[in-house]
Amino acid sequence: MLKWTAPWLLALTALPALAQAQGVPLKTATGGDVGIQVFGHTFDADRDGAFDMWLDSKKIGLVGSIVQVLEDDWHWGGEARMATGVTTYSSAARGSNSGNAETLTEFRLTLGRDFTVGQHVLAPYAGLGYRTLLSYLKGYTNAGYISPTRSGNLVYLPIGVIHRYSLGSDARLATTLEYDHLLQGTQKTLYTDIVGYTSDLSVTQKKGKGARLSVAYETARWSTSVFFHYWNIEESEVGTYANATTVFSATEAHNISRELGIQIRYRFGQ
Repeated sequence: MLKWTAPWLLALTALPALAQAQGVPLKTATGGDVGIQVFGHTFDADRDGAFDMWLDSKKIGLVGSIVQVLEDDWHWGGEARMATGVTTYSSAARGSNSGNAETLTEFRLTLGRDFTVGQHVLAPYAGLGYRTLLSYLKGYTNAGYISPTRSGNLVYLPIGVIHRYSLGSDARLATTLEYDHLLQGTQKTLYTDIVGYTSDLSVTQKKGKGARLSVAYETARWSTSVFFHYWNIEESEVGTYANATTVFSATEAHNISRELGIQIRYRFGQ
């Protein structure tokens, strides 16, 4: 994934140098931005340490955010992103296939406050996030099985801090570190994609955590950054699905999701 990301990173980090930025404040300012993300995304599931399922994709998507400054250095913000790509699927029980479409969507609301510490600004924040991943896996594997479509939703509490440091009058470095606490997840496996099945598996995930790290070079209008997103979700509660004669019990396995990529954004507003 790093090998794939590196050429994009070199190309995109050169773009802000073309912008003639004047005066970049360290404090949060009212405004917004829009941008493009390119990243690799993996999903690894296991049961008691043994391989269960694996997804590997490369995605490209759009991202946008808004921020409004309130009194006494408080501020609130919203962010949305949608990315799509093609994923490779591998399962211990059903074999593997490739060329499957996959879409990731995420929405976040946050509330934070700026604190000036010498030549630095720290902006801790907390909020609410919603993330969904839809994997269109309907198709035959190399073992002759049909891989059912999967959809997963996570509702989580993000708690983080942004550190900003001036690189001169025209640029700043912004580093974001975040912990994500899972409030609830729902995972659906559409077994009705397979002939003979009459109901789908829907399970609830109650234990999990995530983390985010990003480092951004920001001018008055442009920014480029490298980012890493991580999720570690424990095995779900038991759910059921059925065919014409039998009701089955199952869980969603423990899984780890990783995203590593780069993005470029254009800022508007103050």
